[in-house]
Amino acid sequence: MRGASGRTFKDLTLAQLRSFSVVCRLGSYAAAARELLLTSPAVWEQMQGLERHYGCRLLVRRGNGIAATPEGKQLLDMIRPVLAAIDSTRDVVQQRGGAVPAVLSVATNLRVLADEISQALRRFQKQHALVQLRLIFTGNDVDEWIADGRADVGLTLEPGPDEPASATVAYEACGEVDYLLVAPRRHPLMRTRSFKLRQIADHPLVLGIAASYSRRRVEEVLHRHDLTGNIQLAVETSSDEYTLTCVRAGLGIGVTVGIGQGQLYRGLAVRTLRRWFGTARIGFLWKRGAHRLAPQVALTTAISQSIVHQ
Repeated sequence: MRGASGRTFKDLTLAQLRSFSVVCRLGSYAAAARELLLTSPAVWEQMQGLERHYGCRLLVRRGNGIAATPEGKQLLDMIRPVLAAIDSTRDVVQQRGGAVPAVLSVATNLRVLADEISQALRRFQKQHALVQLRLIFTGNDVDEWIADGRADVGLTLEPGPDEPASATVAYEACGEVDYLLVAPRRHPLMRTRSFKLRQIADHPLVLGIAASYSRRRVEEVLHRHDLTGNIQLAVETSSDEYTLTCVRAGLGIGVTVGIGQGQLYRGLAVRTLRRWFGTARIGFLWKRGAHRLAPQVALTTAISQSIVHQ
C-alpha cells in the first residue's frame, strides 16, 4: 500500500516509531510535526502506516488532542528504551574518538544535599574542565526530566514499593541518608541524652506535605508507636529545605531526610532518628535503554563518593 508521498509502509521504520513517540508525548500531530521538522500530513501518514503494520488502532482523538490506545501505550513502553539506546549511540561513538559532551545536566529534588552535590560537581569539573555542568533543583518530577531528555542524570529518593516500575526510567541505588530531627540549637530535645521518640509529640512539628516521601515515613513510624493522635502539626512544607527554614524561624521542630551538614543546617541542631526510622535510600535515575557515557558515569561516581563519605 502506498501513501500520498508514494512510499510504501510494508516495513516498519525507525522514523515511524520516533514520530509515534513524539505524538504520544505532545498529544498533537501538528506539535509533533513542528518538533520533527515534518508536515502534519506526513506525520499522520506515518501513523496510518504504523497502525496498518500492527493491525490495530494505536492512537485515538481525545478532546482536542491525540492519545494512545491501550495497544498504543503497550507499544510505547516497548519502543522507548529502544529509541533511547539508538539516540545515545551517536554520543558513545563520538566519545571513542575523543569528543566530550558540551553540557551535562543533573536534575534532583534533594535540596538538603546541595552542599554535597556541589562538592561532587567541583571534583568532576577539575577532571573534565571542558564539560559545562547544569544543576536543576526540581520537585517530584525528576523522572520526567530524565524521560524527556531535559536532564542526563537524576538524583532522588528510591521509589516506594507501591509505585509502579517506570517503562522509561531506571533507578540505580547509590547510598543511604538518615531521617533527622532538626531543631534550634538550644531546644530541650537536643540537650537530653535519653531521647525517646514520644518526646517529639510534646512539640509543634514542621513536616513535608502529605504526599512527600519523608511525611509518609513519619506517619508510618508514629502509627507503629501509637503516637499519631498526639502530633501537633504546625506547618507543612513542599521540601526539606523549606522545613529547615521554618525550623530556623521558630515555627517548630522538623523531620527531614539528609546528612545534617552544610550551610542549610547553619544555626540548627541535628539528631538522627535512625533507631526508629531506619535510613532512606537514594539513587540515580537514567533513561531506560540509553547507553551511559563515560562523563555521566564519572559524574555519578563523584556524587556517590561525596554522599557516602560524609
